[in-house]
Amino acid sequence: MQQRLESSTAGRIAISVFLVFTVFSLVVWNLPTSEIKRKSLKVVRPYITLTSLDQNWGVFSPDPRRISIDIVARVRYADGGGETLHIPRGNDVYGAYWDYRWWKWAEWIRQDSQHQLWKPAALWFARKAAANGRQPIEVVLVRRWYDLRPPGPGPSRGPWQEHAFYTLKVTPPSGEATG
Repeated sequence: MQQRLESSTAGRIAISVFLVFTVFSLVVWNLPTSEIKRKSLKVVRPYITLTSLDQNWGVFSPDPRRISIDIVARVRYADGGGETLHIPRGNDVYGAYWDYRWWKWAEWIRQDSQHQLWKPAALWFARKAAANGRQPIEVVLVRRWYDLRPPGPGPSRGPWQEHAFYTLKVTPPSGEATG
């Protein structure tokens, strides 16, 4: 089939049109903001989105984040014990694909502007803690971060810093929560 397509005039024209439109779409997608881009996006956006070519390269901006972030939950149990729970992490082989959404969730949930999500997040950690058969009585959400240092001699990062930003009291035995 491929050989028939490439050997016919109509096939070569179709392939050429496909390639030219793809290159055109990518050029338009990457243009700086302008009237030309705004008008052209009406034509190319559906194609770019359908083919998943809509990549955002903002991560390479001139001002990248200078800290590494994390979120943990410090859980206190009715039996007096406690533990620190982390967001799920994938394995070394394909974990980066699996846990990317968890990292985005952590990035989002730690912001003061997202305070309406703190109680559901703490309840999720409480359910996770209760899954091992122990009764959590308190869940404290903690922002953690460290400064990334520039390349060169010395350590590549600063020490972990922490800030507890939300506390949820879990009332045993009914499991109801206040926070």
